[in-house]
Amino acid sequence: MKISNRLKLIASLVPDDANVLDVGCDHALLDIFLVTHKKNIRAIASDINSGPLKRAIDNVKFYKVDHAIDVKQGDGIVNITAEVDTIIISGLGGNTIIDILKKDLDKLKNVKTLVISPHGEEEKVRRFITSIGYEIADEIFTCDQNKAYVIIKFVRGNKKYTDLEMHYGPIILKNKNEYFYKYYSECRANLKELLKEIPKDKKNIYDDIEEEIERLDKILKV
Repeated sequence: MKISNRLKLIASLVPDDANVLDVGCDHALLDIFLVTHKKNIRAIASDINSGPLKRAIDNVKFYKVDHAIDVKQGDGIVNITAEVDTIIISGLGGNTIIDILKKDLDKLKNVKTLVISPHGEEEKVRRFITSIGYEIADEIFTCDQNKAYVIIKFVRGNKKYTDLEMHYGPIILKNKNEYFYKYYSECRANLKELLKEIPKDKKNIYDDIEEEIERLDKILKV
């Protein structure tokens, strides 16, 4: 079975022996990969839309893993069961992920691990999830098909983080890889060009961009 490198990296952060709820499962290939490549995984592949659910059902049957994967329709984490100890949410905007969790906070009481890969608003996601009793256990910064992705693994805990760590990721900052340097070097270059076009009377915007460039100078050691 062929899946994207991003999905493989998400799978790498899921512990063995996990009972998983995959929110927005799409084709369920991540869940199929988990149960066929990791130890003792059970999964609920959940999606709100009927189209992805049909693809998920077909794939689960094709790969003969219906003994380990239940495919269910539902919004957010409504399909969570008492056995679920790990939630995966990937491919959704950061604000949407926060709304999904915030709506059903009481259902997270048995959840030990969250593996989250937001499309944007990573800092907001870090701040929210660490505010509800989790800490950051691992992070991966990668690029797939010329797009940058951040994958964050949260576990139960109450560790505190600096603003810089919340913005870029504490573990990402410790383990800067080639994707990190390439992406943020390009961001810095784009911001430098943008700064030239901002009128000085737009002081708030100018100062914000200048501050971001200074942060990037610091982490890139320019």
